[in-house]
Amino acid sequence: MELESPAVLKERIESVTGRTVYGNPTVTDDTSAYMSITAGTVLCLEGNYYYVTGEAKEGRFGIVEQPKFWVKYGYDLTDGSRKVMKLVFHEEFTTALGLFKVRCRRDPDKESRILELTAGDDRFMQGRTVRDRVGNNVRILDHIRGTSLYSYVLMLNQPHEVYFHETLPGILRKVVGCIEAISVLHDQGEQHGDVRNDHVIIERDTGRYRWIDFDYSVNYLDYDIWSMGNILTYAVGKGIQTCKEAMKTVSARADSCDPVNPDDALLFFKYRMANLRKVYPYIPVELNDLLMRFSASPLEIYENLDKMVRDLRDVVELLGSEEQG
Repeated sequence: MELESPAVLKERIESVTGRTVYGNPTVTDDTSAYMSITAGTVLCLEGNYYYVTGEAKEGRFGIVEQPKFWVKYGYDLTDGSRKVMKLVFHEEFTTALGLFKVRCRRDPDKESRILELTAGDDRFMQGRTVRDRVGNNVRILDHIRGTSLYSYVLMLNQPHEVYFHETLPGILRKVVGCIEAISVLHDQGEQHGDVRNDHVIIERDTGRYRWIDFDYSVNYLDYDIWSMGNILTYAVGKGIQTCKEAMKTVSARADSCDPVNPDDALLFFKYRMANLRKVYPYIPVELNDLLMRFSASPLEIYENLDKMVRDLRDVVELLGSEEQG
């Protein structure tokens, strides 16, 4: 796209965004200093122009939203479509998974590989990679209109038992598809690296569950598998059920004879419950046994996602038959 003058560029921005632009827009073709790329900046990348409207924010689990300065929202000035522009940001940290130390690092080129591998697959975010003038990796992503699985579950105004019988079976059917999608990556020697319930977006117009954010590389191949337990317990528990809350609930019941113990917690997050049947006795044993595979002391673990998919399908069928009964 050729925008030969500031006046033409300004006119195009106003046409696409409906916003008044005061003064000449700042144009840059070098994204190295991502902190200085703020709302109103135009990125010139491989002959195309992208207007930045702001930064993404991340906030969950009660944490105040923090700007992600390397992730920009904006518009493609060629076709007027909304975009997310992810710039190069390097970060490394170590987390624990039981006795394993897992090293995590942001890898823009890994995310680019995933985008290429999953092009045309609507279970994943879609986009392409371009390079700025100095060679920085910039991922230009289609904006997905919708809400995260994390937020959707929290917004449901239903008592847990009603939610469990009426809403959860439909959610779990979609989650099966999410797990199958990550299995596709594993079959190609790739991984998501940051499986979280706020990295599944429920598309507003279609209801599809779509994965986003693949830029973490981890050194432990089963990290995705164990992370799925966090999504499943969150969905089944209608949010995070902490062990502390569970202790109060269980101890307050008149028929309480099986107190909460450390083996009931998730291996991934020791403060969260895996053994949700202790809190919600109407959860079928088959579903609870599946959740307990992610506990601090599992009798059996999942070695691949295909087995998890088969087991979860069986559970969904069971829940469906109970609903019909």
